[in-house]
Amino acid sequence: MRGGLAFRTIVASALLAILVGAAFAVLVRAIEEERDSAALATHSQQVIATASGLERLVLDLETGQRGFLITRDSRFLDPWREARAAYPAASRDLIRLAVVPAQDRRARRIAAAVESYVRDYSVPLVEAASLREPSASSAASLDEGRQRVNTIRGLFDQFVAAERRLFATRDDRAGVDARQAVVGAAVGLAASVLLIALFGAYLTRAIAMPVRRAAAMAGRLAGGDLATRMPETGTGEIGALEHSFNTMAGSLEASRDELRQLADEQAALRRVATLVARGVPAAELFDAVAVEVLGLLGADGTRLVRYEPDGTATGVAGRGEAGVETGEVERFPLDGESVMATVLRTGRPARLDTYEGANPSVAEKMREMWLQSAVGAPVIVEDRVWGVMIAAWKDSKALLADTEERMAQFTELIATAIANAQSRAELAASRARVVATADDTRRRIERDLHDGAQQRLVHTVITLKLAQRTMGDGGGESLTGLVDEALEHAERATAELRDLAHGVIPAALNRGLRAGIETLVSRVRLQVSIEVTDERLPQALEATAYFVVAEALTNVVKHADARRAQIKAYVDDGALHVEVRDDGVGGAQLDGSSGLLGLYDRAAAVNGMLTVDSTPGRGTTISATLPVPEG
Repeated sequence: MRGGLAFRTIVASALLAILVGAAFAVLVRAIEEERDSAALATHSQQVIATASGLERLVLDLETGQRGFLITRDSRFLDPWREARAAYPAASRDLIRLAVVPAQDRRARRIAAAVESYVRDYSVPLVEAASLREPSASSAASLDEGRQRVNTIRGLFDQFVAAERRLFATRDDRAGVDARQAVVGAAVGLAASVLLIALFGAYLTRAIAMPVRRAAAMAGRLAGGDLATRMPETGTGEIGALEHSFNTMAGSLEASRDELRQLADEQAALRRVATLVARGVPAAELFDAVAVEVLGLLGADGTRLVRYEPDGTATGVAGRGEAGVETGEVERFPLDGESVMATVLRTGRPARLDTYEGANPSVAEKMREMWLQSAVGAPVIVEDRVWGVMIAAWKDSKALLADTEERMAQFTELIATAIANAQSRAELAASRARVVATADDTRRRIERDLHDGAQQRLVHTVITLKLAQRTMGDGGGESLTGLVDEALEHAERATAELRDLAHGVIPAALNRGLRAGIETLVSRVRLQVSIEVTDERLPQALEATAYFVVAEALTNVVKHADARRAQIKAYVDDGALHVEVRDDGVGGAQLDGSSGLLGLYDRAAAVNGMLTVDSTPGRGTTISATLPVPEG
């Protein structure tokens, strides 16, 4: 037979399909005929049941009518009325089901006879009996009813007998059809089994044996012998299989190399991540990243660079050949075309295949090291480009398409380490400021108590003792002066103690944030407008907002040289928003004022945020967002 395995398989399959299809067609035809016969038999049963139901309704009419005529008891009319109401639908059903012409004629005669019996006999007779007419209960009337019913029952008997004959005929036909279906199925099954056996033997010889040989070679391949290859000596699809096997083996060899590279990359990332988790010094982490990137990418040099506020960049770590690995701090300009400048400008990875047009000093350095191309991945810390990780090659052909993505995994770890270090530093500084503020506050309270109220009270005690002694000597005028002096010192001491207590938590704040701020503003010699909510808030939150406003106003009075200020405090979206704005000279810095840093720490203590917008010459706006605790 000509053609390949596919052609031979198609031919054999077509023969099998033809045989099975023919057998199936015979079987389906036989089953369809048997199903039709069975359906007709079932229909006959339904027709007989409908006829029987209609006959029972006629008997109910006759029985109910007879009982009423004999007894004059209206209860006998209940089944009569029900049968009278139901027989029209039953007659229609019988006519509808009698599809055979002869049965249709019989059904229509039955329906006409029943209708005549009800209309011409039963209804008039019941109405006459209801009117107590003697003729309604006569023997003649009752005999006429029996004769009519017997006639109708005779029609029913004829109809049912004919339908039973139809049922028997259809049932016999269904049996014959079933036997034909069984014979057809058996013949088709035997022929199909024979052809399948022949087809299976052919497939075993033409396909299974060559595939078994290929499976043996695949076993060797699965065992790790990726150099296994099959001789491509087969024909048709077997030859294509052998070729595909050899192609797959080559792909597995390439995949093994890629997996080894991926495993090395993951191991390097784990080592760097471990250093990040341990919180090692930044220099150690940066050097480790430079080493890992150099080895994984096969680069000739790596460099981690940090961007400086003055528009330059500083090398913080580097590895590679001579001239790349250096211990001294290097500064790089960012003008011209370079990987460092491009990454800073775009915030995205960049690669450079030539240093033509680059900054002369950078280009000269790269030419000295025979480096032709470089790739840089940005280090993003808190949405800001902190620096760039650069890898350089002497041969630009060594660069891979996914170099940027692989480097980005390391720069993300660097960014995490830097962010963690900054967070730890900010936390430590905040704690130190809190401690220093507490110490300063305690010393101020001690000083105020010692130099102010305490001295006043001591002076009061001494004056009162002098008054006591004078009183013993009988000096009336001197006594009055001493008592007045003691009273004055006592009142001053009381006022100083009140002022000192107000410096901790002002009494007016007990009436709400608005009352506290109004009291605070009343002591300031400055035009201040107030828009403060009357809503009561948790005490700690009101105190925080009060001190934010107090410190901000203090800065306005001392440093802003302002003519007016504005204070706003309102609750929106689950937070208290506090804003102090002035029209002063501006130029305030959050990191340049211990007072503002104290406010920053106060806001952070309640999970809030404080910002300062102070453009020189345009005034200052201090804004605080303080979450309102639930409940």
